[in-house]
This record gives sequence, C-alpha cells and structure tokens, in this order.
Amino acid sequence: MFPSPKLVLLAATTALVTAPALAQSDFQSCLQNIRSEAARQGVPTATIDSAFRGLTPDAKVIDLDGRQPEFSQTYGRYIGNAVTPDRIARGQQKLQQYRSLLREIEREYGVAPQYLMAFWGVETNYGSFMGDFSALRSVATLACMTKRQAFFGNETVQALRILANNHMTTQQMKGSWAGAMGNMQFMPSTFTKWAVDRDGNGRIDIWNSMPDAFASAANFLRGVGFKPGLPAAEEVILPQGFPLDQADTTVEKPVRAWAAMGVKRAGGGALPTSDEPSQIILPAGWRGPAFILYPNFKAVMNWNRSTLYALSVAILAQQIAGGPTVMQSAPADDAPLARDTIVDIQTRLAKLGFYTDEADGLLGPKTRSAVRLFQKQAGLPADGHPTPDMVARLQRTVR
Repeated sequence: MFPSPKLVLLAATTALVTAPALAQSDFQSCLQNIRSEAARQGVPTATIDSAFRGLTPDAKVIDLDGRQPEFSQTYGRYIGNAVTPDRIARGQQKLQQYRSLLREIEREYGVAPQYLMAFWGVETNYGSFMGDFSALRSVATLACMTKRQAFFGNETVQALRILANNHMTTQQMKGSWAGAMGNMQFMPSTFTKWAVDRDGNGRIDIWNSMPDAFASAANFLRGVGFKPGLPAAEEVILPQGFPLDQADTTVEKPVRAWAAMGVKRAGGGALPTSDEPSQIILPAGWRGPAFILYPNFKAVMNWNRSTLYALSVAILAQQIAGGPTVMQSAPADDAPLARDTIVDIQTRLAKLGFYTDEADGLLGPKTRSAVRLFQKQAGLPADGHPTPDMVARLQRTVR
C-alpha cells in the first residue's frame, strides 16, 4: 500500500505554531519547539534527549511527500488493485487462523471480524509490509521540512509519548514514510488515543502482537461510530428512470426510502427495513456499479478520507466473509484523468458559473457537483462522472 497520512487518524492538534516550510538548517530550531511542547505534555527530558540526539531530516521522506499523483485513480483500477483473489483468500485464511481471538474482540467492541481482516489486508497486506522508516524521524521531518508543522509537530510529540510510555526505542518504532505504524498503520496520535494492550503484557505492540493490533483497530472503529448490524456498503440495482442526481454522498435518505424508490440489492433482494440514514453512489458513473452506503461507511471513512479506499474495505470485508462479488463491472473505457485535465475541467466549469472553488486538479465532491450541472445542461446522464466524451463536449462549449 502507498502510505499516506490519514486525516481521520488526527487527534486534537497541539498549540504548535504553523510555519512555512523551513530550510534544513532550521531543523534543529524546529525540534526545539517540539521539545518544549513534548515537555509540556509530560514527556521526560531523558526520552526527548535520546530520541532527538543526532536526528536529521530524512531526504527520502521529503521526496515522497513532494510527489503528487499525475492521474486520478478510477474505481475499476483502485478496486482491482485492492480487492484481489489472493487478498480475499488470504483474508479468509487469516479469519480462520484467528477466529477465537476475533470472536472475543467482536463481543467486546462490536466490530465484525471481516472488517478487521479487510483493514489489515488493505493497509499492510496482512502484515507483509508495515514500512521500514523510523516513524519518529518521518513525522519530525514532515513537521520541520514542510508547511504542515501543526499536524506533524503534534504527531512527533505523540511519537515521543509512545517512546516514553511504551518503553520502546526509535529503532523499534518503524512505519511508513508518513509515520503510519504497525499492522494497521496507526499514526502516532491514533496510537496514543486508541491503542490497546490486549495481551496484557504491559506494553502495546501493534507490530508483533495480533491481540494488540486487532483490539486497537476495533477500539478505534468503535470510538468513531462503527456499530454492529448493517454492513458498511453493498451493491444495489437502481430502477429504470432513477434520478441520477440523487446518487451523491450529499443526498441522504433512510434505507427504507431508497427501497420505496425501487432500489434493490444487487441480487434482486429487498434492502433492509431500516430508518438508518444512507446514500447511493456511482463511483464509475451510471454505466458502472451502484452502492448504498450505510452509517458504518462513515466510520470506515474515518480511517482514510477516500471514498474508494472505504469502498475497497467494504467490498473486501464482504467477500472475506463469503459474500458475493460485485456483479456490475466498471466500464472498460473508464480512464484516469490527468491532473492538468481536471484543472482544465474546473476552469471551464467556473466560466459557466458551475464551479466556484480553486482549480486544484482534484476530482472531489464539489467538482463532481459542477460536472453534474453541466451534464444536465448538455442533456447528458447527470451522474457527476466526467467521461472523455463529456470532457470533449465541455471543451467545445467553453473556449
């Protein structure tokens, strides 16, 4: 998995002052600010001295942080990479291997085992690669060598707290280039808030102790609102004439309201009789699959603020548990859009008055809403999904 800092794994940031990107020569000065905040939070001076002794910024972390993906990922490509036959099979094998432990954790936290397996599979491919960067050095580098000093300064303080309270060394505390650690890729702030010593040995080890790793993940999910009952998401079939502008994360209805509109499960069965709020999405446009998102989807999104990430976890969990595969395939011609192309789309939509934000090259909810407005104007299916044909029409319309 390509690691990225998870916005949802953010604990409350400290009062560290946000600063512009610093020159490498100012690294030690930045560490002094972090040192002061860590001491204020009770981290022993000896721990800080030991952790910061000889610490230098990691040039590889800076390089990885500076790389921006040129293309947006399509539903088909993202899900195809995340939910593979091997990952499903290994998840089922791990589910059996840890069945007794997972059942106990489910009774304690209310999180179904297949979801813990899905997160484990997506995050580290079942522990096969948890990252080999020094987590402390990574977050300190990002705090002092980028413009995100408040976020990563706090993460550095939390990493120091882990060293102090968990009796670890910086060499033991390994993670991704962005500081995510262990089997479930917890940021330091998530560790200090949610990690659990499930095996009772007096030390939380999310790298080597699966009881600690699973219980910590379940504790986090319960803490952000995951609850037993409905799944996170499932594939549905939309009735003929379904208003495509309703298929959007901003449109929320009780599950029974979608059922009254004729929405069914992909296999043809009825949706659950529930008043829980839910949304319908078309991640590959109207020609691809449709999904209903239940409240647990929001909890999954707290792990990583990517709809495709959360959808991959939901699909993988369902199939690890023996559920059906996704019936409707993604359109074969659904291609990723270059960032420059998305900027061009946003700029042209802005000229029409449909888009009012910065042209940032990111295909987010506001851009999709603007695309939908243009599609309606042009007499196209208003699914908010920019196809090559739609982009060509927009370019002909707005010079």
